[in-house]
Amino acid sequence: MPLDTNSSEARPARIRVDFTATAGPVLHGAAGSLYGVSEDGVPGDELLDALDITTLAVKPDGGAQHPNGDASPAVAALRRNGPGLAFVYLQDLFAAWPYEDVGIDVYHERLFAVVPPMLTEANAGRLVFVPFNEPDWIWYALSENDPSKFDRFLADWITTVQLLRGLAPGVPIAGPNEAKYHPEFLPHFLRRARDTGTLPEWMAWHELSPDSLAEHRGHHRAYRELERSLGIEPLPVNIDEYGGNRDLSVPGRLAQWAAAFEDTGVHADMAYWTAAGSYSGAAPQPNIPNGAWWFLKAYSGMTGDLARVTPPEPDTVDSLQGLATVDADRMDARILVGGADGDFTIEAVGLDPRVWGEVATATVHRIDWSGYEGAAGPPLPLAQVTGPAAKLEIPVADPDPMAAYWVTVAPGTAKAIEPAPWKGRWEAEAARITSGTVHRQGRTADGNGFAASGDYDVTELNTNDSAVEFAVEVPEAGEYDLAIFYAHMYGRGHEPIDPQPAEQVLTVNGAERFVRYPTTMNWQHRSVATEPVRLRAGANTIRLSKSGAIGTASGEATLDKIELTERRPDRTVYEGALARPVEGGRVFDLYAGVDGYHRIEGAASAVLAGPQNQHVPVDLTRPVFLHRGVNRLRTGPDAERLTVTPAEGPEPVEVLAQEATRSGGSCLVVNDFAVGGHVIGWNGRGAAASIAVEAAGGPHALLVHYANDERGKSHEYNIDVVTLHCDLTVNGAKTGRHPMRGTWTWNDFWTYPVIVELRKGANTIVFDNPDGPTADLERFRIAPLNP
Repeated sequence: MPLDTNSSEARPARIRVDFTATAGPVLHGAAGSLYGVSEDGVPGDELLDALDITTLAVKPDGGAQHPNGDASPAVAALRRNGPGLAFVYLQDLFAAWPYEDVGIDVYHERLFAVVPPMLTEANAGRLVFVPFNEPDWIWYALSENDPSKFDRFLADWITTVQLLRGLAPGVPIAGPNEAKYHPEFLPHFLRRARDTGTLPEWMAWHELSPDSLAEHRGHHRAYRELERSLGIEPLPVNIDEYGGNRDLSVPGRLAQWAAAFEDTGVHADMAYWTAAGSYSGAAPQPNIPNGAWWFLKAYSGMTGDLARVTPPEPDTVDSLQGLATVDADRMDARILVGGADGDFTIEAVGLDPRVWGEVATATVHRIDWSGYEGAAGPPLPLAQVTGPAAKLEIPVADPDPMAAYWVTVAPGTAKAIEPAPWKGRWEAEAARITSGTVHRQGRTADGNGFAASGDYDVTELNTNDSAVEFAVEVPEAGEYDLAIFYAHMYGRGHEPIDPQPAEQVLTVNGAERFVRYPTTMNWQHRSVATEPVRLRAGANTIRLSKSGAIGTASGEATLDKIELTERRPDRTVYEGALARPVEGGRVFDLYAGVDGYHRIEGAASAVLAGPQNQHVPVDLTRPVFLHRGVNRLRTGPDAERLTVTPAEGPEPVEVLAQEATRSGGSCLVVNDFAVGGHVIGWNGRGAAASIAVEAAGGPHALLVHYANDERGKSHEYNIDVVTLHCDLTVNGAKTGRHPMRGTWTWNDFWTYPVIVELRKGANTIVFDNPDGPTADLERFRIAPLNP
């Protein structure tokens, strides 16, 4: 049979990177987020520090649209983590969505009240005011292309800009900030704003539809041509909102958005469709990353100049796209691609052998999708290619379209990597389903539907015979990690209110046990539950069901897919390419899947930057306690790589809720889902709880286990979780106020880590909030940081 030269198997797609064709410094403009920072500390600096955030979008201080996301706390977080700007959606001072149309005079009166208090020294140089949000449909109906409606908006634009420039001289203004690029209206807007001296300092619009992946570059070209035709100097552009639920959290889709925005040199903020403080789906918990966070970290770590990337299908939705940089000073080149649904090859050309030498090595890493709420470790190195520096051919086989592929290129022949463990995936919709329903989820035609692997999931697994049975094959007998991609929303929509974690019966080749699923935001907001399983070589059967011989599981879950990964000794190597250069050294972002002690090799000593930015010297010849999530370790400049493995250490001291001393309005509340069966609850101001701890002295990790399901008003689509705060006092000294983000229910417990300095002997730690209730506290664990 003749070879089919048109088949994808015969001719993998090719994406070309030309390092000789550069276009100025990389911007990292796509790393912003609308309401991604809800309070100072949510997300924590352990996640924000690694991101080059050029813009955030927020609301005015005290705005009624949401219970959090105020400008001043977001600026406080920005100041510690880079030079980024906060774009303030001023209309978010209103409570209703869409905003109540009170008339421009009343709006101006409200601006007189909310703008001046934000003009503090701490906010100086960090604010950009956005006076209108989506006027194409809110208040003005500009999308109808009615000249009278254009005129009404433009009259209000002029007086509002004049008012703001009087109230806040020197604070830039952005607009018109429509829900999409609007070619019929923009000529009117720019001409009138030019002629009245009310041009914004920033041009802003939204790119929310999947179609924008194909259309954004054309929008930008048309806009720049419009500026030129009107004699207007180029304005910086911020795409204040981009992407839908099907894109956010998904590295392979974020790569396509980042490529588009870097090509056009604009800043952009991921949209806000769910809960504030989650960094638009990249921060499942305040210090715990998912795959999207590792994508943003890899993207933020690209330095030097952008190189020209030619994809196989330019301006095409859900296709192989990418960006690349070359940094001559650091002798470093990087490539970041995603969206491929078949084998592809990266053709990297143009590294000058006179500078790089004759040979260069490319290392390919995969950044997996871990759902919206599934924790994820660092990118996995998959393969290395060593070849002529002037032309490297880098093949990628069997790619996951939801994953991003991050390639680092270094001169010479690099140290060989450990091959990645074997991994396989199986879709739930392709399995044997009993009493369940297959649903199609977020896709190109439904951009705001939630992402699902393969676009489908299995729902309504709520009868006693409901089951999904997977036939899987593995290459060798042995231990594997089974990752179950699920969602569970404490009963809303499918069964009576049941605010608690769910279960299913997991059966592996006939052996049953229960698997527990913590609550997620909704029925499509994927998380990952990981279970160790032992499999035989070849065929195996894995079944997830409502009931089995061991009994009936509580609650209900939807299933997306399962993955099996060959289990290896728990050992993670962090190459220098994954570290961040800082003055006098580099910072490694170390990931721990569980709280505990770790041995860190590759440097003699280092400084651990704690969750609240305490800088604690640690001796790496001894074990170091790392909390679950990201831990920042600063080393000297000579640490080329770090190897991290679990280690033995002192057992943490655990204090249960019922063992704490309560005072004021605090009380002991029965909770069957808490370790120990109780939590500390709060009845208003003046409530406190304290624990007594014997310690050897020195810095200790304090892990506060808590639950918080405080909610704001009901919103059309956002989940208005409320962060509760807890003040901490150690041996009479206040150590700070700590934010505890919502955990979806009062029966799901998250961990808040703190580093505290304890004295030798007896210590007293007090938890309170003089301003009101704090989260329910389940238990406390304390361990020496570096015994």
